Amino acid sequence: MKIGILACSVFEPELEKVLQDIKIKQLFKDNIEVTYLHFGLHTNLDKLEKDVTASLDKLTLEYDQVIILYGSKCHYRFFEFLKKYNNIITIKPANCLEAIIGDKVVESYVEGKDIYLTSGWVEKFDEFSNSVDNYDRLNQFGMYENAIIGDTGVIKITDEMIFDLYEKIQVPVEVEPVDINIFENLIIDAIKKAINAPQKAK
Repeated sequence: MKIGILACSVFEPELEKVLQDIKIKQLFKDNIEVTYLHFGLHTNLDKLEKDVTASLDKLTLEYDQVIILYGSKCHYRFFEFLKKYNNIITIKPANCLEAIIGDKVVESYVEGKDIYLTSGWVEKFDEFSNSVDNYDRLNQFGMYENAIIGDTGVIKITDEMIFDLYEKIQVPVEVEPVDINIFENLIIDAIKKAINAPQKAK
C-alpha cells in the first residue's frame, strides 16, 4: 500500500524523526512518502487553499491514502474544501502546535498569556516572517507575555536561536521539554487509519 503525507514544512523536524523511528522499529511494511508545503502559506489563506488542493488533486491519484497534516486552525474552510476527496486521512489536532506539543497548547488558549512554538517554528521562522510585514509580526506576538518553545529534542535549541527569536518577536522566550511520543502516537494512529480505511474509487 502506498501512503502519502501532505504536511506543512513546520512539521519537518519532528516528522522526519518519527518516520525514521517507525522505519527502524519496522512498525509498518507500507511505503510512506512525504510532500511538504511552504510554511509561509499560512499568511495567505487563498494561496494555502489553492496549494493544498492542487497537491491533493495529484497526491490522491498517486497514493492509496493521503494523511493531511493541517488542521482547522490553519484555514477556517479547511474541512469544507477537503470534502471532494475520498481517500484522505485528517488529524484531530487543530494545528501543528496541538499535534506536537499536545494538551498544554489547548490549555494555554484559556488564559491567552503564552504562545507555544515548535522546533519547526524556530527553524523556519523566516519563512513565516518574510511573508508578513514587521508591524503585523510584532502585533501578532505582542499580545502574549511569553513564547514557549516545546523542545522535543529533535534539534538543539541554542541560546543564539532563543535570542534570535526574541529579536524577531520582542516577547520573552522560554523552553519546555515535550515528549515526542505525543506526535509519534498521532502519526502511528493516522497510518493505521490509512491502512484500515475502505479502499474507495479515486
